[in-house]
Amino acid sequence: MVFRFRAVRAALVGGGVFLFLLALLFWAGGKSRAGGILSAAAEQPEGGKNFRDLTAVRRELEEIFKYRVEALVTGDTGGLEKFYDTSETTGRWALDHEIGRSRYIRDWLAKRDLEVVGKLLHLNIVDAGFQGEGHAWASVAQHLILQYRPRGAGKAAVSEMGLRTIHWVELVEKDNRWLIQKDWYWDPFENDSLNPDIVPRPAGDAGAQQPRDAAVPEGRGQYNREAAVRYAERYSGVRMGPGDGRYNPAYKDFTYEGGDCANFVSQVLTDKKAGGLPTDWNWFYSRGEGTAAWVQAEALVHHLTGAGLAALVGRGDLEEVWEAVDLLQPGDVIGYEEDGEIVHVSVVVGRNAQGYVVVNSHTADRYHVPWDMGWEREHRYWLLHITY
Repeated sequence: MVFRFRAVRAALVGGGVFLFLLALLFWAGGKSRAGGILSAAAEQPEGGKNFRDLTAVRRELEEIFKYRVEALVTGDTGGLEKFYDTSETTGRWALDHEIGRSRYIRDWLAKRDLEVVGKLLHLNIVDAGFQGEGHAWASVAQHLILQYRPRGAGKAAVSEMGLRTIHWVELVEKDNRWLIQKDWYWDPFENDSLNPDIVPRPAGDAGAQQPRDAAVPEGRGQYNREAAVRYAERYSGVRMGPGDGRYNPAYKDFTYEGGDCANFVSQVLTDKKAGGLPTDWNWFYSRGEGTAAWVQAEALVHHLTGAGLAALVGRGDLEEVWEAVDLLQPGDVIGYEEDGEIVHVSVVVGRNAQGYVVVNSHTADRYHVPWDMGWEREHRYWLLHITY
C-alpha cells in the first residue's frame, strides 16, 4: 500500500528516522515484552531519574489518553490544551490534530444521524524511558471500541467498531506535569484541517438494505468468503476479545515500509485458511517479501481487475458509488483514491445493525468501521467484487 499522512505529515519532521526507530522498538518489544505495561529496561534508573518518576510518566499518559478518548466521543475539546506543550510547534500540531480528528468524528456522526453510546479503551504502554533531564518518551498501543446507533434508537440498533493506533510520544516536564511535545501515529480519522469537509449521507435507501444479488457479477464460486472474513476478523490488529489485537506472524508487517493495508488484503484473499485465491508471478509473497501487487494498494486493485479475479462494480465519489456499495458482499474489496492515486484498501466484512457496509483494514487498523468513515469529500472509491 502507498499510505500518506495527511493531517500530521507536516508535523512528522524526520519521519523516516522515526519510522525506522519505531519499527525497531516494536520488533524488540514484540520479541521480549509482548503485552507488558512497562519493560524491564524502562524500569531501570536512567539519567539520574528513578522508577517513581517513570511511574509518574505512565500515570500522566494514562490520564492523557483517557481524556482524549472522552473528547473524541463527546466532541468537547476545550480541555485538551492542558496536556500539550504548545510552546513547541510540534506540540501545537499534535493538539490541532487531536482537535481535528474529534471534529471529524462529531461531524461524520451528525451527518449520518448517529450517536456514540459506549466506549471501551485498552491502553498498553509498551515501553517508556527518559531522554535527558525533563524529557521522556513512550510507545503506546491504544485499542478503542466504540458503540454507536441511530440517534434516539434502542439497544437493538447498537453497532460496534474497533480501532487500533500505535503512538510514539515525546513528553517534557513542566510545572511538575508531563506534557506532549510530539505524538506520531497512523490515524484512521486523519484529516487536513480543523474543519473537515464531510459529505452528508446521500439520499435514498442504498447502504441500508441487503445486496441485490441479481445485479452482482457472477463468480466461479471458488473464493471462500466466509473463511476470508474469519481471517480478517482474527488478524485486524484490533483487540476485540481473546486472541485478537495482533497480525498474523506468518507474514511480514510492512507498516514501516509504506503501510500494511495491501499486504493484509492480499492475505485475506489468498491465504489457505482464508479466501484461497490463486497467486501468480505478479502477485505473491515469499520469504518475507511481496511483489508490488501484494504490498501496494494501487497495484493490487489493478491486478485484481486485470487478472479477472474481481469486477469493478463502482468507481467515483460518495454520491456516485452510493448505490453500487449495495453490490458488495463480505470478502469484497474497497480501494480509496486520493489525488488520483489509490492509497488504501480494505476488506468488506459485513454490515452493521443499520445495514451499512463495514470494513476491516491495516494501517490504520480498523474493525467493523463504516466503509466511508475517515474519508472526505475529495476522495473517490473503487468497489471490487471478487468473481473467482
